[in-house]
Amino acid sequence: MTVIAEQDRMTVRRLLAEGLERDVELIFFTQSRTRESASEHPDCDTCADTAELLDELAGLSDRLRLTTHDVTADPDTATRYNVTAVPMVLLRPVNLNQDSPRLDGGRTDLPASTARSAPAGSRYLAASQAIPNVRFLGQPGGYEFTTLIEDLVDVGRGTTSLAPSTVAAVRAIDVPVHIQVFVTPSCPYCPGVARLAHQLAMENGLIVADVVEANEFPVLTERYQVRSVPMTIINDRVQIVGSISEATVLEGLTQAISHGH
Repeated sequence: MTVIAEQDRMTVRRLLAEGLERDVELIFFTQSRTRESASEHPDCDTCADTAELLDELAGLSDRLRLTTHDVTADPDTATRYNVTAVPMVLLRPVNLNQDSPRLDGGRTDLPASTARSAPAGSRYLAASQAIPNVRFLGQPGGYEFTTLIEDLVDVGRGTTSLAPSTVAAVRAIDVPVHIQVFVTPSCPYCPGVARLAHQLAMENGLIVADVVEANEFPVLTERYQVRSVPMTIINDRVQIVGSISEATVLEGLTQAISHGH
């Protein structure tokens, strides 16, 4: 069965051909459908559909690489990538060396062991070794498929559309930040907020940005009392409901960071 409609496939193929200037890896964490796994991960009803979607997407460009990990068969990799729920999709550039342009002016996505002490603008690991910080929890379908495509183009170009003042402020952050944006596939306002969170993460390896499909993770949705989407949560301290501007999210980041000290 074809997941991506033929007309959409033509559009996506063109966007990727025009936008990707370097290879991008989609790292997909899934869960085998066994009796045991179903009881352990009841939220993985969309794993098979997500796998099919990503497989079709990867086939639309020679610059896309799809790597799949089963959290049951490979729990060590899931732990290393801090995967706490499935399905999860992570994005990162492939084989980015130290001489290549960086979204963050030189910093790679830093592992947790390095991130807390890493000075801004430093070079650490090659991209093939880095821990990706642009993440989708749940199937990136509906309106969020657009987010996924635009994210891929950003990573593939090594640029974001954030204002220079926003980029400077984000790159100056020197402590770990976790942004969660709760979305639904039918929400037309969600992609703008999701894209903003992911672009912040692209500019600073200390920022981990999760776009969470609210319907697929009711435990998380209830924990944060998500009653409408989009909802943005920063470091479990700051909550912002609805569409947000770059200025608003910077204010939220400042507030969340200051509360952590």
